[in-house]
Amino acid sequence: MRLGEFPERRKFEELIRNYSVVPCCRTLLFDMETPVSILGKIYRKDGAFLFESVEGGERWGRYSFLGVTPYAQVKVFRDRVDVLTSDGQISRSIDHRGDPLSVLRELMSRFTVPEISELPRFWGGFVGYFCYEMVSFFEPVPNFLPEEEPLAHLIVPQDLVIFDRRNHTVTLVTLFYGPSSHFPVLDLKNPYDYALERLDSLEELLHSEKPPTSVSRSVPIRLETPIPPEEFRSMVLRAKEYIRDGEAIQIVLSQPFVSPTAPDPWLLYRVQRFINPSPYLFYCNFNSRFLVGSSPETMVRLEHGVASVRPIAGTRPRGRNEQEDRRLADELIRDEKERAEHIMLVDLGRNDLGRIAETGSVQVTEYMTVERYSHVMHLVSHVQAHLKKGLDAWDVFKATFPAGTLTGAPKVRAMQLIAELEGRPRGPYGGAVGYVSFQGNMDLAITIRTAEIAKGEIKVQAGAGIVYDSDPEKERQETVHKAKAMERALSLISNGM
Repeated sequence: MRLGEFPERRKFEELIRNYSVVPCCRTLLFDMETPVSILGKIYRKDGAFLFESVEGGERWGRYSFLGVTPYAQVKVFRDRVDVLTSDGQISRSIDHRGDPLSVLRELMSRFTVPEISELPRFWGGFVGYFCYEMVSFFEPVPNFLPEEEPLAHLIVPQDLVIFDRRNHTVTLVTLFYGPSSHFPVLDLKNPYDYALERLDSLEELLHSEKPPTSVSRSVPIRLETPIPPEEFRSMVLRAKEYIRDGEAIQIVLSQPFVSPTAPDPWLLYRVQRFINPSPYLFYCNFNSRFLVGSSPETMVRLEHGVASVRPIAGTRPRGRNEQEDRRLADELIRDEKERAEHIMLVDLGRNDLGRIAETGSVQVTEYMTVERYSHVMHLVSHVQAHLKKGLDAWDVFKATFPAGTLTGAPKVRAMQLIAELEGRPRGPYGGAVGYVSFQGNMDLAITIRTAEIAKGEIKVQAGAGIVYDSDPEKERQETVHKAKAMERALSLISNGM
């Protein structure tokens, strides 16, 4: 049932004369399907994505954002930034001379957008992931990523479906892109009619049949690490030596877990959101390289000039009843080791934001509160700051990337020691995934609890924070335990769900 379209023709034609990106939208009453069922109709399309959220660990966020068709794509490599057409053909390569963020900033500046009060906080921008190795552009940290692999892959969407859980509606959005250097342009005589045709196609998609997906039993998928146990324990011992020598306070060491057999990525997303609902649930298809994740932690958020991070450290399982739940929460709050690690991460967050903040504006607005999720509870804090005048989302990204949760402290030295001890690329793991909007806002999650599926294989990576009194085998087992959470999802898929 159609509830309305906006803007109307005359307003749309006025907007495209003044802005380079203008949305054309149609709102429908839509309570018979879900974001996941619609994703199931397009999930193998290059550039498809879905972002959902469970707020506070226990209630679904109001909006879900489904990307249907890309307008363009952007890839960052060691020496250049490639701008690609919607079908993946290179439109232009730009040498970045070691500063890709300046190129991304310049590309983003080409897009000017109107204020559309009927739309939520995100309806267009750059959507994608940044590999951990992006830090090598602005800190003295080695980059082990193969030269042919992008350090960031971003989608510029053209068609989106925005689900509103509160009102039980969907808003179909198609974006009209006017002339913009470096990006392809459609020469259209009647842009509004073209936009309506695209909205018709989106509406047809919503009501189409989903292609069949096999949910029958399959061969069990086992995740194995290529790192022998004794090698990882040796890494931990060497890390402890550096910590005893005063080189670092904490070093986060990780290891990959892989399988030559990969599940259907849409099925994996369905299971992940069921067994591990999180603040950042995401599914992204980057040229048949899929990222499927359920991250609990913000890397950084920027909204209306306020930058924020939300450190998470300290974990306990949920109790079997309310009394046990309270006991475990009290135990977590009183645990000196958990508190010490949490304080370290809060200090890292304050220091990172201090690099781009107005003087005196850094505040800890929430400190060591217990946040409950479906299976675990965490200690959580919230640190925010007002952005200095003249700075933007890319400055915030540079100041805060990567999150201290995945490095240790001091951050730069910890990353240098990680490079020495791990000696292999992390790729998306430990980086960030999310969006930078045309309005200059940003919401990025830390890429953890995430599966990377490519070329028929699946990879998961998990880490542990090493401190002076760490037990090498216990730290290794922590990484194995974290990987087991993904294995549970794989087991459900193998058993036909």
